[in-house]
Amino acid sequence: MLVQYYYHGLLLLVNLLLLGFLWRDTSTSLLRFCLIAEQGILAAVLFGIAINGWIAEYIDGNLIAHGLAWHGSLFLFASALLMFRQRRKSGRPRRCTPTLLLVASCLYCGIAVDALLIEPTALVVRTTTIPTPKITQPVTIVFCSDLHIAQVGDYERRTLQEIKEQNADLIFFGGDYIGGRTEEDVRQLHQEWNQLFKEIDLQAPLGIYAIQGSAGHDWRSWRELFADTEVVPFTRTQTRQIGEIRVTFLAIKDSETNGSIPDQDREGQFRVMVGHSPRYAMAEQEAELLFAGHTHGGQVQIPFFGPPIAKSGDFPRKWASGMTSLPNGAQLIVSHGIGHAQGSTPRIRFCSRPDFWVVHLVPGEKEVSSQ
Repeated sequence: MLVQYYYHGLLLLVNLLLLGFLWRDTSTSLLRFCLIAEQGILAAVLFGIAINGWIAEYIDGNLIAHGLAWHGSLFLFASALLMFRQRRKSGRPRRCTPTLLLVASCLYCGIAVDALLIEPTALVVRTTTIPTPKITQPVTIVFCSDLHIAQVGDYERRTLQEIKEQNADLIFFGGDYIGGRTEEDVRQLHQEWNQLFKEIDLQAPLGIYAIQGSAGHDWRSWRELFADTEVVPFTRTQTRQIGEIRVTFLAIKDSETNGSIPDQDREGQFRVMVGHSPRYAMAEQEAELLFAGHTHGGQVQIPFFGPPIAKSGDFPRKWASGMTSLPNGAQLIVSHGIGHAQGSTPRIRFCSRPDFWVVHLVPGEKEVSSQ
């Protein structure tokens, strides 16, 4: 916490010094120089963290993101006001530059508020209906992934309550549960989550199942999250007959490789596969429905373009978010996850709200629909 105060205090001091220069000279060249000197450097560092995760080991990307957001907004807004003031004092013709700068500062601040304060907890429930002639009774499945729990509070409670209200027949958890950085943090989070899970009393007639996520997030003791509950955890690849469907739960190493995983006992039944990373869908799997998480939906998406970066995977960028029809006719569903990156990486979401999926399997042969 002390580091944050020093960091924001230093940036504020730099901003005041730069604004002092602008008080005396509002030339466009100086304004550009000031913006590049401060905000340009912060943006470059943040981009470096996004494309090279190892940078986050040495630099706190979350602090960089907040500095870029709040101090950048302050600098643009104050610069615009100073330009208005000096143009009025000098009697020079009023130009559109300060007006555009003021509009830009408001837009910039609005995006920052959305990305840092609103979207990270703006949970969305996404639903789809998949007809299949291979079942005779409807089955509702909830898929929830990438909780990245850094604290157990109102948001985590609301998430579990939302899942419970779906009245699902099957619930799958897709890995990456804890965001703690030390064993003590992880142990405490395990206890708090386990207590909340029992309090909410989440149940499903056909069972609740959980797979392991990335090694860096799911410590060896991750199964303690679901101790003394009805959740069945998997650490190795297994296939189970659950009602009328076959479900294959993938170990982390199998979900991160692109090899085919056959099921000799399938016998024409509807098959579901649950993995942490969507990379396993690169191979043609013998399944109609595939679940994955891991990507966080890119965490930042560009409107009408999607995520510019798909988190750590050689799968197509468009697979990082939502539902995709694969060449063999199977449906791949990739969740944005519930949480976001933890530790020193930026805790930010933009046009990529956290979500979990509700899939209604129904008897029939109509087209797939989603929302």
